[in-house]
Amino acid sequence: MTDPDGPAQALVAHAKDLVRRGRIGEARAELDEAAALHRRAGHRRDEARYTQFAATLCRLDGDLAAAKVRCRQVLTLCTATGPVAAAAHAELGEIALAEGSAADAVAAFGAALDTGGACDSGAAARAALLRKRAVASTAMARYPDAIADLEAAHDLLVRAGDRSGATRALIEVATALRHAGRTADAERVVEHAEGLATDDDDHAALADLHLLRAAQALDRRDPAAAMQSAQAARREALAANAPTSYIGAAHTIAQLADAAGDRQGAYAALATGWVTVGDLLGGDIARMSFAPKLGELHKRWGAAAFADVKRSYEARRRHDGPDRAAPPTTS
Repeated sequence: MTDPDGPAQALVAHAKDLVRRGRIGEARAELDEAAALHRRAGHRRDEARYTQFAATLCRLDGDLAAAKVRCRQVLTLCTATGPVAAAAHAELGEIALAEGSAADAVAAFGAALDTGGACDSGAAARAALLRKRAVASTAMARYPDAIADLEAAHDLLVRAGDRSGATRALIEVATALRHAGRTADAERVVEHAEGLATDDDDHAALADLHLLRAAQALDRRDPAAAMQSAQAARREALAANAPTSYIGAAHTIAQLADAAGDRQGAYAALATGWVTVGDLLGGDIARMSFAPKLGELHKRWGAAAFADVKRSYEARRRHDGPDRAAPPTTS
């Protein structure tokens, strides 16, 4: 039989190009064919590897059922331990999270950790699995389990010399502590993480820490402090070019401004955010990120009041300079 390696590698290279162009379904078909080539040659390990890649693309393409079928195929093909088996269990965890099945996700990520542990998986990979399992545990309100996993991930990343990853894990520890009602412990971790992020000029981490501080301020019913933290988060997110954190900050500012009766401030946060995110990620993502929130304001304020705020805002922008902060549509 002809060696399948060459044709399979060509299919994989083409699949990678298709993924870069956003043609996920076609890329999945190429990987399925690469797996089939190795299946016909009796190469179970390579068949499993390419089937696993195809499972991930199925999930990314929204076909969770097909992703699960491929993961199970992988687990029948490979040994009980090893990186491919660990990846299949981890993929089942991602699928479970996407389906809202937190208990299944906890079990799958746990299996990935057990399987990967036997193959000496790297610190970064193991920390990522611990953090994912913590997400699932948090969804089940199993906060002690989540905190334990996140602290273990932090320790792994510290030992590996990954300061940025360790700081990110600390932010997640503080968030879990807040959800668990351990306010003083959460504050202690936030202060430690802020010191590390400041030393490293880690603006992305600082943005998320300020967002966490805004949430803490709201917990203690201090909207002024929450607004100050949300505005700081927006500044840090811009400095980091971190659109997800920027969107969170803009939404928080708009919510706080609206609650305080500052309709101009609420509209401005969302309108400016729309344009800023559009510059970073394109108009479609900007619309998805901000149109629903603007629609909520339109519904709550009423069409006439919303139009008045919009006109006033745009007039002020024209007076201040070239108006780039009005979204394409706001209702």
